[in-house]
Amino acid sequence: MALAWLALAGFRSYQELQWAPSPGVNLVIGGNGVGKTNLLEAVGMVFTGASFRGAPDRALVASGRDMAAVRGATDQAAPHTIEMVVHRTERRRLLLNGSRPGRLSDLAEAGRVLVFIPEHLELVKGGPGRRRDWLDETAGLLWPLSRADQAEYQKTLRHRNAFLKTGDRDDRVTLEVWDHRLALSGARVMAARARAFHEVANAVAGAVSAIAGMGERISIDYRSDWGGALDTTVPPAEWERCMQKALEACRNRDFLVGSTTVGLHRDEPILTLNQHDARLYASQGEQRTLALAFRLGVFGAVEDVAGSRPILVLDDVFSELDRDRAEALVEWLPATQTFISAVEEEKTPISGDVWRVTPGCVR
Repeated sequence: MALAWLALAGFRSYQELQWAPSPGVNLVIGGNGVGKTNLLEAVGMVFTGASFRGAPDRALVASGRDMAAVRGATDQAAPHTIEMVVHRTERRRLLLNGSRPGRLSDLAEAGRVLVFIPEHLELVKGGPGRRRDWLDETAGLLWPLSRADQAEYQKTLRHRNAFLKTGDRDDRVTLEVWDHRLALSGARVMAARARAFHEVANAVAGAVSAIAGMGERISIDYRSDWGGALDTTVPPAEWERCMQKALEACRNRDFLVGSTTVGLHRDEPILTLNQHDARLYASQGEQRTLALAFRLGVFGAVEDVAGSRPILVLDDVFSELDRDRAEALVEWLPATQTFISAVEEEKTPISGDVWRVTPGCVR
């Protein structure tokens, strides 16, 4: 599976663009600020319907335009067409093979995309939210429907927090509704986190050894104040019961602070090497390479589940690595359609089709 062509109109820095990338390695070369990341962002949107930068739809529309369009198609091995039109003020329009998909996760039918951006280097030494995101994104790559549970949890959390801010302690019925919904969706998300780590742990360990040159035993120390753990033997009903009990116990405190103080959104996964916290045990260079290995190490597991190899999108990754680690990454990279952005071709230790990017143009 590969992206056969991409067409943009009014998207970010591209007023109009027609592009047919190579099915192999595509080197996207250009100076800072010319639109390389914008191009890779559009590639990611074809398969996920979302910006890997977390940008809202209105931010995707080019200056002076009211709407932006992203269109793409996969190759003949598994042909699909995707069309997305976003507006500054209106709801988006999304078509998969000419019809509206029932869910955003249906785009995974066209293929999956594995993305690495510089912000992902904070996976090891950054806050716990980075590692929660990695677990949830990995689950979403493996089982796209799990993204709906993640969205439901976040939506319910916002509603519960809004209710807590009203200070209406007498309305127990409303609070019980939000508690039930939060526990139900949270249990599904927790089960997916546990299963996802179980599925990718061996593949990630292999990537850590190959890319980072570290043969240590890796794991995640999952710290939770409601009972969550990366244990695939626990049924979702048990997670639901544990979270429901924790939410009930924290109601008084939650009303005092006006937010939900217990739950998956506050769990703290910590990456460990030989049972030591990688934030303290690994050097800064090792931390960065570990982050890369953890993000990309899920490739094989995603391929096994999806039945086809995901596309790789690597934004400015080689500028963050020393030469030895960069060459180790090149040796590890699987044979799949790959998009790599860089400022200078000469400093990119991999060959491929070279695309020169200038503002609004790709040649």
